[in-house]
Amino acid sequence: MNLVHLVPSVALGGTEAMAAMLDALAAQHGHHSSLDLPFERSLPPPGALSRTQWLRWALRPRAADVFHAHLPWPDRLGPALLAARGRPLVVTFHLLPAEGAAWPRDRLSGLDARDLIRLAAVRANTRWIALSRADAARLGALGLRAQVIRNAPPPPRPATQPFAWPDGAVALASVGRLDPQKGFDRMLRALASLSSRPWHWAIAGDGPDRAGLIALRDALGLRDRVSFAGVRAPMDLLAGASWALAPSRSEGMPLAPMEAMEARVPVLASDIGAHRELFADAPGSLLPPDEARWAVALGVLFDEGARAALGAAQRVALGDDPRGRCWRQTSMCYDAVRS
Repeated sequence: MNLVHLVPSVALGGTEAMAAMLDALAAQHGHHSSLDLPFERSLPPPGALSRTQWLRWALRPRAADVFHAHLPWPDRLGPALLAARGRPLVVTFHLLPAEGAAWPRDRLSGLDARDLIRLAAVRANTRWIALSRADAARLGALGLRAQVIRNAPPPPRPATQPFAWPDGAVALASVGRLDPQKGFDRMLRALASLSSRPWHWAIAGDGPDRAGLIALRDALGLRDRVSFAGVRAPMDLLAGASWALAPSRSEGMPLAPMEAMEARVPVLASDIGAHRELFADAPGSLLPPDEARWAVALGVLFDEGARAALGAAQRVALGDDPRGRCWRQTSMCYDAVRS
């Protein structure tokens, strides 16, 4: 099979990591597979593209038995549909707007993304993938029948620059884009209530909220307790971490908690739909829905017995072969869309 992964993206994050992982797995299973992004991977991501640039990317000549479009945001469906031009297509929606939030307009057609989804739902030779049951239900309300295939953690990369944790502190790690969606601001406020306890939080990543988060950290008196470690391999932090924190306000199906689970680092996560599904078989993983109660709930960070029990439960919940499961389910979509 000749497979092309269409990645209508302007950044490098979880969507692009999943596309790269499936590209590698396809090659391992004997298929000819390639990644197709609208920018050179050797250069910094552009952050944005004009409508003309999206059109130019979509109209590139391509030959494939199956196209798989990985959408980091639903406003990229138009470029992906044009790029496939009626040929067999699998589409994964990696992130939808939070409940109650406005939907974006499509980058090519200018339509409300929901209207384009409704129109595209009748497209022949297409399979649609959602990352969670909640996302599948929301897409279903738009007339699109999506199969749920949960993400899997990318193969772990060894630590290259291990983070230097302070002696005697409970080591807390997070990996993610510095953006309000990720909820790092509310975790800062909760941890400020525990300033008398021995902990240190390191966050790997970068993004538009970096300056604001640093200012909030300093205003809360946490300059020596919270480190912004920059963009680096997750294992640089996870290799020495006691806990991973995932305080997001919304997610599709996040990779960072899965990477921590695979590294046997227990995760405390916000109570959102994606996390409820991910940790359904590991009770105790979720923080209270009311973030005003987080400071009390975070007392578990200093309970070694709870840490060991939760880590074991989460590792079982992840499964023995998450990448194999993801590949098998996705390759069935490839076979189905070709038949």
